[in-house]
Amino acid sequence: MRRLLVIALVIGLVTAACGDDTSTPTTTAPRVIDPAGLTDELNDLVSAAEAVRGLQFFDPPTITIVSSAELADRVKAQIDEDLDLEEMAVFQRLYESLGLLDGSIDLVQAYRDLYAEQVGGFYDDDTGEMVIAGDEELTPLAKSIVVHELVHALTDEQYGFAAHVNELIDQGRYEEATAIQALAEGDATYFQLAYLRSLSSDEQSQAVQESLQTDTTILDSLPDWFAEDLTFPYDYGFGFVTSVATDLGTAGINQAYTRFPASTEQILHPEKYFTMEPPLEVTVPPIDLSGYEDFEDGVFGEWNLDLYLLSGVKPGEALIASAGWGGDHYRVYTNGTDVVFLYVWQGDTPRDAQELAGSLVASALDTMPVGRATTSDSGVTTFSGGTTFAYATVTDRTVVFVASEDAAAGLSLVEELRTLGVTP
Repeated sequence: MRRLLVIALVIGLVTAACGDDTSTPTTTAPRVIDPAGLTDELNDLVSAAEAVRGLQFFDPPTITIVSSAELADRVKAQIDEDLDLEEMAVFQRLYESLGLLDGSIDLVQAYRDLYAEQVGGFYDDDTGEMVIAGDEELTPLAKSIVVHELVHALTDEQYGFAAHVNELIDQGRYEEATAIQALAEGDATYFQLAYLRSLSSDEQSQAVQESLQTDTTILDSLPDWFAEDLTFPYDYGFGFVTSVATDLGTAGINQAYTRFPASTEQILHPEKYFTMEPPLEVTVPPIDLSGYEDFEDGVFGEWNLDLYLLSGVKPGEALIASAGWGGDHYRVYTNGTDVVFLYVWQGDTPRDAQELAGSLVASALDTMPVGRATTSDSGVTTFSGGTTFAYATVTDRTVVFVASEDAAAGLSLVEELRTLGVTP
């Protein structure tokens, strides 16, 4: 599941909701704008990015200006190259079992269309190329996107963060990769806005008007969590970087690339980054679930918890329930058709665990076909009368949640967890 959240890093760091027009992507011959006619303007933007960010390039960046349709085609092609359709089928079934999709949305197509619609430019860390949607004359918004991507190129050249993120992805450490993505996007957005403030009031107004005209047809047609997930590194990353800059200035932002945030918890709560509060290490012993293979496991993270597992409660309640996050571990099993989801969470206090357990049960009742919930005095919640098996427990600071459309597999996993002492 986490690999989907870092897709923006797989295809290149992107600027969400910053397209330059509402053109419909096509598969006709690409129209690449000759940057020769924009040389002086692009050179000025390189200088502006260096000045606003306080860093200088070792090597001049390669900037390619293309039409919005060509950029959309490039993004779709990169997604098609990076995504494994068999893996995505597992995620599709998992999302449906958790109530995040209702069966009417194809997950692969949704991501292809969403990123094609919302990407205004990207920086390819493999080639050092920046690809920006624009025209023979760059608008104020297009200029700011160039600066945004130039900040990515600058920080990657100086600190090599992209290679580190790629290593984390290869190791399945998606939570850490997402945190670094938020740092990078927050950094680029922070200085993109600083550049915009340096423009005339007329140019600033024009940039705002352009952004308001961005096509959001695909975005508006999808469940809200798609938009929240897409904008997380920009919105919360910007808040994180703003907090760092307020306390430590630009030097503090630079230092963050040598002392990365370790979790989305630190992005959501910058004070925990300042104190370097590490995530608790939650381990789940290997479990042989008959007929199923261990498809993926790792750290779910506070943001994922809030976004996915608490999607059925009010935002304020979800925020309170997830804020006690100390650490967690998730595992996804599959038999090629069905999926079984295991989530083990540890909070900062027993009260945090009680709050999460209550919200988790309420969310499951709202979003999943689990039937009725019965909670025992010992903190075990069982569900009955639904088409999806679910089970939740709270013990001291630990919460365990299991969901499975295959009731027999879900029960078998719970029994194994009891045998191992993970649940009562």
